[in-house]
Amino acid sequence: MNPDRIDVSATRGWRRFFDNPTPLMKQGPTAIAVGVAALLVAAVPGIPMTNPAAVAAGVIAVAAVTLLAAVFAARGVFDGWAVMLIPIVDLLGIGALRTGTGGAASLFSSLVLLPVIWIAAAPGIRQVFIVGVFTSIALLMPNLVDPPEDAVDWLRGVIGPIVFAVVGAIVNELSRLHRLRTSQAEARTIERTAALVANEQTLAQLKDSEQQYRALSESFTSLWNSITGQAVIATDNCGTITAWNPGAVRLLGMRVREALDDVRVDRFFDAEMLDQFADQSAVSPADRLHPGLRALFDEADSGRSVVADIDVRTAGGSAVPARVTVSPYQDADGSRHGYLLVITDETRAVEVARMKDEFVGMISHELRTPLSAIIGFLDLLQSDPAQPLTGEQQEFVGIIERNAQRLLNLVGDLLFTAQVESGRFPLDRTDADLAALVRDAVASSQPHAHREGIELVAETPGSPVRMTADPGRLGQALDNLLSNAIKFTPFGGRVTAVVREIDGGIELAVRDTGLGIPEDEQGMLFTRFFRASTATRNAVPGVGLGLTITRAIVLAHGGTMDVTSKEGVGTEFRMFLPTAPRTEAIQVVATGV
Repeated sequence: MNPDRIDVSATRGWRRFFDNPTPLMKQGPTAIAVGVAALLVAAVPGIPMTNPAAVAAGVIAVAAVTLLAAVFAARGVFDGWAVMLIPIVDLLGIGALRTGTGGAASLFSSLVLLPVIWIAAAPGIRQVFIVGVFTSIALLMPNLVDPPEDAVDWLRGVIGPIVFAVVGAIVNELSRLHRLRTSQAEARTIERTAALVANEQTLAQLKDSEQQYRALSESFTSLWNSITGQAVIATDNCGTITAWNPGAVRLLGMRVREALDDVRVDRFFDAEMLDQFADQSAVSPADRLHPGLRALFDEADSGRSVVADIDVRTAGGSAVPARVTVSPYQDADGSRHGYLLVITDETRAVEVARMKDEFVGMISHELRTPLSAIIGFLDLLQSDPAQPLTGEQQEFVGIIERNAQRLLNLVGDLLFTAQVESGRFPLDRTDADLAALVRDAVASSQPHAHREGIELVAETPGSPVRMTADPGRLGQALDNLLSNAIKFTPFGGRVTAVVREIDGGIELAVRDTGLGIPEDEQGMLFTRFFRASTATRNAVPGVGLGLTITRAIVLAHGGTMDVTSKEGVGTEFRMFLPTAPRTEAIQVVATGV
């Protein structure tokens, strides 16, 4: 063990001991001095003892309060009025000792200074007055026992206390300054200790955070390397690839080292495919990124979900049908660092959809021919004058014809969706008045609404609302929405068809006060053959193709379609048709497999 460290520890221990002395330690100098004085009086014949009783009383008084100081020290009582009685009694005892050893000429007059320092060092200016009062008593005590004839002796009893009071005032102020500096030093020590503790806690938290970060980093690396079914690509703001996962290596056929060698992501997309997303009026990007891909990045920056069905081009040059999701990635403070592209190989899904569409088309064609024959022969039965039908036969034939017509309409819808999926969906564009189109659709649906007890109204402006569109297809879309609204609205409800011009296009809307659609099902509404739970629960007829067809018509016009609905309140479908559509390319409609 280092001896220097032992000395330092010992020194610090003694300093702590003297920084807060006990009453016995404060009493020690006075007790020792009075004890020595008593021994000198008894042992030295030359020291006069004019009043043995006063000497004995003074020594006993000091001895008594010394015992009291020991008791206080043992009990841990360091402050208070009882403790301050000890130096006051010391003053009186020394005054008695001085009285018995010659009075003003006593050898022990200077001992008065010891309790004076104790009293004056205590907090408060009142200690100075205590010093003045009790030193006066101690110094005048010989005059009180044996009054002198000379006025100078009385004057000494006045001047002395004044001097001791001045000394007491100086000691009191010095003690106050010492206590102030000590408290300040202790406060600084506490602050520094707290800062050290906080630093230690911060270091511990940083260590824990570092361990957590390493664990998360290792988990992320493992997760990143385990994603092989999808290509996950990170780019900077200019489209240069910054991260390339194993799924991208498998799908696009380029190694990680090659992909990270200043390669832009638009290399893996055909320019003709990206053109459908580009804004023809936009200025070419300064970073030379394809305008179509820049348009997708800008749409992701706006907070919208970006999902595109588009072919990707592998490093070997082959095309792969894929679904591309684009989203911005940013750090904790919101600063954007680039974009994240997730590319899913849709080869199998496209093949399954193609086979399904071929099957639906084939079955539809096979059903359409016999249905047309059935309806034709039913017309012959009803219109043959040579063999008129009875009333009951007419009723039976009517039922057959209505159901055959329903089946033929269903087959037509299936053929239409097959056309949409295959991209063979022509539009016959012409100058059309959409306000008149809405009024005609409402008039056509009035008989149905009247039978169901529903109020059907059209809200259209007085002037024509014109745009270049396919009025037949838009009329079909309106008929589908009005039919659905009437079917899903209870007796006494209201259905409203609206046309209005808004920025950049025209909006057609159909709203009702019907059953509403659950929020968690609204994202599936435009999937083929999907039916909401409110439809199945209330036995509303239908097969789930109307909304798919309607959305396909809107998308073919370069527009968008959305819905807002609340159960028990109603639903509103909105079709936005841009006056200058960006492209007439048919976008893929979500399908249910």
